[in-house]
Amino acid sequence: MAYPFPRFASAPQTPQYLKGVESPSSAHLRGFDKPKPRATRWTITLIGTLVVCLIIWLRSLMSQPRQGDRIPFSHTDVDDLLNHFEGRQDCGIASTDIYVRPIARHATDKKHSLYCPSRATLLEAMSGGGRHGFDTPYFPRGCHFRWYSTPEICMILDRFDSIVFLGDETLRHIYSAFNMLLRENIALGGLRQWDMKESERETCRCANQLVRAECQAYSVADSQSVRLNDAGSRHGSPYYCDRTPHTFIPIDRSPAAENLHTTFSSILTRELDSYKPIAVIHSLSLATSLSWPTATSSMDEWVTLADISQKNVPFLWVGPNAAGHLKPPSQILSQGNNALWHYTIEMAKEAESRALDALGMYNLTLQAGSWDGSYYGQKVVLVQAMMIINWLSRLEST
Repeated sequence: MAYPFPRFASAPQTPQYLKGVESPSSAHLRGFDKPKPRATRWTITLIGTLVVCLIIWLRSLMSQPRQGDRIPFSHTDVDDLLNHFEGRQDCGIASTDIYVRPIARHATDKKHSLYCPSRATLLEAMSGGGRHGFDTPYFPRGCHFRWYSTPEICMILDRFDSIVFLGDETLRHIYSAFNMLLRENIALGGLRQWDMKESERETCRCANQLVRAECQAYSVADSQSVRLNDAGSRHGSPYYCDRTPHTFIPIDRSPAAENLHTTFSSILTRELDSYKPIAVIHSLSLATSLSWPTATSSMDEWVTLADISQKNVPFLWVGPNAAGHLKPPSQILSQGNNALWHYTIEMAKEAESRALDALGMYNLTLQAGSWDGSYYGQKVVLVQAMMIINWLSRLEST
């Protein structure tokens, strides 16, 4: 939150002295008002010229486009960035179905000015947007986020030692979409297809990766498993880039199981001499029936473990989805939109009080189609994964 810069009641006044009366500071300067030597005047002229040149140079820098994302601008004219993804036709999803690029209102508007200028405004815009109709593309509020190409995503991830997703079922779906983007495969990119039978691969394609319980059992849990097993499989779908490891740690309570603490700590201490940060995406909601004390306890639990490592570990708290119209009546009071909205707002405040970033998913899912009233399909989770990549793009790399 920005605070108004304090205004002075009046400008500082220069002391005035009576005519003929010397000021204390000028008495000792008598006799030094003679013309300055020629060399001194040349020195002053030279310094003045250098100052003017410096001002002109600084103004030229300020007039150039600024890139807060720390990666080059995307100048691609491709309308559908998912067009070359495996399963694009079978799953029937185009990037234009879920993302609309910002359009300049005036011919003089520069392209980069349409996107959010800082991480704070980016999170606020992504959390506070809306849809112009049911299941239409989501528009952030005030400024826009980017839909990065896969090479750009790789450039972003290269700035980190590791990425950790820490949460319940809602976040696991987002992690599945994260893998779909990195493997350029929306048909089976969230699954360990090398472990599946041919009939299972057919059954679990596209949205069924997220919907059917028998398919969710094959969800990718970490990048290492894909790297070790996928390359030798005839049904392989390797990562476009795999230099930065990432993993999903499932939690449904606080404190979490000790073995999960061990896994988390081992990730933090994997590269002791590295200067790169380890980003953590943290979420906990439906698994605890929206328990406020459990959520805040979980924040403190994992932040404490991160602090012990003395590494640079930025956290992003991800809020819950809105309730869909198929939410069972028995859950409306405890997990309906009123409860979810208050949970979203209060947990964002708790996160910010701990110096954690917060991203709300309530508005994004409010007018989106859900198959059970709690979880959403590929069109939603792909956008959620891209929002998290946008957050990663704005973090400091050291």
